[in-house]
Amino acid sequence: MGWLRPLLVVVARIVSGVLLASVLSVIGIGIAWALFVFSGAVSHATLLSLFMIGAGAGAGVGGFIAWLKLDQAPPWPLLLAGALAVVLAGIGGAWGGFQFGANQEVECCVGPAITPITYMALGATAAANAAALAVGVAHEIKANGASQSSR
Repeated sequence: MGWLRPLLVVVARIVSGVLLASVLSVIGIGIAWALFVFSGAVSHATLLSLFMIGAGAGAGVGGFIAWLKLDQAPPWPLLLAGALAVVLAGIGGAWGGFQFGANQEVECCVGPAITPITYMALGATAAANAAALAVGVAHEIKANGASQSSR
């Protein structure tokens, strides 16, 4: 039964990471749209770039917050490096999700059931949470390694 609690904690962090990253990813897309409209930009490439950055940054922040352990937080430089890695993974996931969604076959005269922007948010959420998990595991290994060596 000693293994049940850590498993439940990981499952809870995964669920909260997915939910928080999804919500913040969509908010990031909304902020990116507002920046595009109010800045006067007209290029479609600019809009897509802003969408990818907004979705990735939102998902990265959401995933990082969900996996952050404040009681065992690493020093600030490592914390910022982990946050940057998770946000960059979110942006990369948004790009990958868009590439996947843009290449879906669409029948004649009908729009896609799921838009590439939705795939962008899903890709950002998945990549950011995977990176947050990796950063969390790395911090946990480092913390346990330091506590083992001090014994």
